[in-house]
Amino acid sequence: MITTNVEILVLKEKMTMTNYTEKAYLLLDVGGTQIKGAVFDEEGNRKTDITSYPSKSRESADVILDNFAFILRELMNTNPQAEIIGVGMAFPGLFDYEKGICQIQGLNKYDSIYGKALESEMKKRIPEIENAKFGYLHDIEAFAVGEAWFGEMQNESKIVCLCIGTGIAFLKDKAPQKSGEGVPKCGWLYWLPYKDSIIDDYISVRGLERISKEVLGEAKSGKELYELCQNNDKAALETWERFGNDIIEAILPVIEDFHPDAIIFGGQISKSFAYFGKDFAKECEKRNIKIHVQTETSEKAMQGLFVKMTRE
Repeated sequence: MITTNVEILVLKEKMTMTNYTEKAYLLLDVGGTQIKGAVFDEEGNRKTDITSYPSKSRESADVILDNFAFILRELMNTNPQAEIIGVGMAFPGLFDYEKGICQIQGLNKYDSIYGKALESEMKKRIPEIENAKFGYLHDIEAFAVGEAWFGEMQNESKIVCLCIGTGIAFLKDKAPQKSGEGVPKCGWLYWLPYKDSIIDDYISVRGLERISKEVLGEAKSGKELYELCQNNDKAALETWERFGNDIIEAILPVIEDFHPDAIIFGGQISKSFAYFGKDFAKECEKRNIKIHVQTETSEKAMQGLFVKMTRE
């Protein structure tokens, strides 16, 4: 059988395609108790399950950094042949997001890695990612950007993402806003006055616990209140209703100034939106503001990291 030059070229092309090295991003949603991670491809598709790991955030610097390296290696091992071209971390503040340096102090999490540059620490521990690009976002901003690009409200121009107990993000044309019309200073709400204190003392986990103590006689977590409401517990239902009223009084007027097209509630407390958010939803309907609830934020946070790393 005679093989032509054309057939040889086709065969070489097939061999090249067979040996093509897949490129991948390792993306982490970093929390105080857990770190969630997954591998994404060049198109922003998640290629692995989202896996949870203990954060070890109260340990020594070496333990925390070695744990990050262990998690990244675990993700790399899901596809050992892939070339890692990017590593992204959605990290809670305080944090230097441009330089990738943790600035957390006095919060009983990640204190011991204060001043550490994560990129150099990871590349020292994992030489295989020497050429990988690193990127960082505030965890709420990462979630918000992921929602704006990949979520159900991606066609809306102005979006507010609110994760009770964690933070808030204002977006315009898919980009986070730190200033401008209707945006509070630095895009933060927690410090704004409300009743006899500030918003963060009311629209937070401790705010919910304070109400539950007043109504039930003891502080209850959001999960405990949710479970009580499943059994139609009147005191738990009243607790959530009062919490919802605080959200309307404290947050809605500030959000109104931004004139959003949509508000997205994220995080675990949002699982109880049916109990605290009915009246809030009615107020938003009057203002033609759409509401979306996203209880699992990690995948969207990772997608937000992907957007940052591929569009800068």
